[in-house]
Amino acid sequence: MPGILAVGEVLIDFTPYGLSDKGNPLFEQNPGGAPANVAAMVSKLGGEASLAAKVGRDGFGEVLARTLEEIGVDASRLVVTGEANTTLAFVHLDDDGERSFSFYRKPGADALLEVTDIPNSAIEAADLLHAGSVSLTKEPARSATLSAVRRAATMGKAISFDPNIREKLIGDLDRLLFDIRGILPFVRYLKVAEEELELIADEPDVEIACRALNRQFGIPVIIVTRGSRGSMLYAEGRFSEVPGFPVRPVDATGAGDAFWGAFLYRLTQGGFVENIPGVPALIEFCRFAGAAGALACTKRGGIPALPNLEEINGFMSGKGQSR
Repeated sequence: MPGILAVGEVLIDFTPYGLSDKGNPLFEQNPGGAPANVAAMVSKLGGEASLAAKVGRDGFGEVLARTLEEIGVDASRLVVTGEANTTLAFVHLDDDGERSFSFYRKPGADALLEVTDIPNSAIEAADLLHAGSVSLTKEPARSATLSAVRRAATMGKAISFDPNIREKLIGDLDRLLFDIRGILPFVRYLKVAEEELELIADEPDVEIACRALNRQFGIPVIIVTRGSRGSMLYAEGRFSEVPGFPVRPVDATGAGDAFWGAFLYRLTQGGFVENIPGVPALIEFCRFAGAAGALACTKRGGIPALPNLEEINGFMSGKGQSR
């Protein structure tokens, strides 16, 4: 069975959980981190996924290791360090469930991931490597991520990339965009939100931006996520709109990761890692992924909110409209 190797951060999200009897905000501890969420989604659906990441030698790191093990993610490349604490992120939600973040990462264990923490054997064992941009914001994780992507490409592995840009983590936006653009020539499957697409392509029009990225970097499949409005697929020189699924949102944390993990699951299960599927199949994968992302919005947290295969299929068939 084809598997994915996700590279990057795993951390603890503290998600709003109402108010105390004194009227102060309460926060719930939830395992998260974009690459970890993607790997967990693949695994929860029955696929094979592994994660290369770093946590602190603390209680939070223990929770993350246990969570990955329980959900079935191969965490043999999860490194424990005593040099920094596990990274924490406090999530702030607006009335629509949309989130912003406050990070406790000065330093954070996730940023200490090194090139040697991702050996060639781990890359060779996977059929697809997935990475994001949070790990590009600090050294040595930046060098580790860039190295892993380049080595995977040299080995002929498919590369998936999600430039999940977090403004509060950016020290030098120009350098981050330079690194992202340096990865794009290796990418086969790009998942990007509208606002990130505009930053990377320096173009507000989605269709013009996608065509520009395809022309400049040769990316064959670009999927633009648009929240409740669904997604837009660019492949084979044409665009296809995939409508979203209406839900009553609670917390959008990890929804994009649920979308992408579900998409990669369908991709690997369909045997399309080496050969890119046609547009009809890609549209169907996006629809499946959209259902996963929508369901993830109906619960709090990243990994704890991920739906299983039965829930997604039931939701898509109209048998389950909420969780």
